[in-house]
Amino acid sequence: MVVLSAAIIKKDKTLVARQFVEMTRLRIEGLLGAFTKLVDSGKDHTFVETESVRYVYQPMESLNLVVITNKASNILEDLETLRLLAKVVQDCCEIQVSEENVLKHAFDIVFAFDEVISFGYRESVTLSQIKTYTEMDSHEERLHMMVEQSKINEAREMAKKKQMELAKQRALQPKDAAGPGFGSDSKGPSSMGNSSFQDTMPSSGGFGNDMGSSAPWSSSMAEDSGPAPLKPGAPKKGMALGKKKPADVLGSMGLPEPAPSPEVAEEPAAPAYNPLMDPVRVDIEEKITADLQVEGGLDGEAVCTGQFQVTVLDASKADLAAFRLAPQNQEFKYKIHPNLNKTSHANNVLEVREASRAYRANAPVPLVKWQFKSSNEEFLPVQMSCWPSTTADGTQIVLELELTDTSVTLEDVQIRFPAAASSRPQITSAEPGEASYDGQTEVCWRIPVLDKSEANGNLEFVAKTDSASLMPFTFDAVRRGATKCPMEIVECYHMEKKEPIAFTCEKSCTYSFRIGA
Repeated sequence: MVVLSAAIIKKDKTLVARQFVEMTRLRIEGLLGAFTKLVDSGKDHTFVETESVRYVYQPMESLNLVVITNKASNILEDLETLRLLAKVVQDCCEIQVSEENVLKHAFDIVFAFDEVISFGYRESVTLSQIKTYTEMDSHEERLHMMVEQSKINEAREMAKKKQMELAKQRALQPKDAAGPGFGSDSKGPSSMGNSSFQDTMPSSGGFGNDMGSSAPWSSSMAEDSGPAPLKPGAPKKGMALGKKKPADVLGSMGLPEPAPSPEVAEEPAAPAYNPLMDPVRVDIEEKITADLQVEGGLDGEAVCTGQFQVTVLDASKADLAAFRLAPQNQEFKYKIHPNLNKTSHANNVLEVREASRAYRANAPVPLVKWQFKSSNEEFLPVQMSCWPSTTADGTQIVLELELTDTSVTLEDVQIRFPAAASSRPQITSAEPGEASYDGQTEVCWRIPVLDKSEANGNLEFVAKTDSASLMPFTFDAVRRGATKCPMEIVECYHMEKKEPIAFTCEKSCTYSFRIGA
């Protein structure tokens, strides 16, 4: 099979065309122009043949998706390629396949076509794999970006600490300038010039007058008519001359060491806060667990548990953060933190009972927890049916997966079967996603995204063991951005100041099922 070109055509013009073999623009325009005339002839077919090429096409709304191949290609493979390209176009256009959407997502469509067809031959790919390839989502890249961002945040915090240290040094600089002046003066008048002595006079004259009768340099102080005016840079000059600490000088004079000033005492370092982040982070996390039967259906009850967790990043702005919630579903059982006001919670407000129970910085606190149990199968977004059968070499497993709730998008879907190394499982098919055996303990079927665009899946493999050794198997998936319990934040504000507080909210729901236990 050699695909010459794939195009999306309107009656009188070509919207997108991608060529997979070398050909001139004049030839492709002639082939596409001839197709529009052949389609208008009224034949009710999905393909049209000429002397040199075959057109395989599919109507899409008011447009036509056409694949041009040579006449020696396999018509069945051509139709399969056409169906996959139609799914790709529908996925790229998202809402509706129209001229406006096709032109808007033209490059996305071309890139997806390149993943389906390479040098005229179809690649063995699925729609989910194509989406993964075109998104170019790399775990290593995300990890690298996280490391780089952490370095940037650390550098900002270090710069902020350094700025605070410099500010403290500047505030203490006049006091430090006075101390070294005493240290240098105690050596006697021969150790310094007259100008240096006059520079240090303004900071030490008062203390020198009290000790004029005992200090060896008191006569020179008495001869001065008054303190000399300060010169620019005098404190720096005095600090440069002094080599002893003030405590050493006072000790040599027989005076007790003064108590440290409150300003000099080091304060405990406050937790670092990135000013570019919102002062409050809210994590709404939920987990749904259930036991399922091998043939499908619930075995007992599904249990849904969740929590509303708050982390205050900037206590100066959000130490008394309060949350107004949307009306809650009373089918769920709720428990609130003992420090919260239960009366306010009855009015869908989360706030602390007293101002003394304010939030501490960087300390996650679960404010609300909830639980719900259901024996209704519709509570779960997926259904699975496993068909184990005995073969001459062991057991064949056929698993059918269906997303019954198409409003839900599941990510990182993983289905794991226990399999010892002696069973030597061989995977026959897995669609969508990929299945693999780790060589030691399990067969794992991974699906990056399971949504309404591809809501069904099948896994088939054989193993040299009995079916009981392959049970129970597990299902794990994550739904991001939503939870079963409708926990919505209307506003976040300061409980006393009534000022709005910016916040970030992340929601996730984890599904964990055990089948055939």
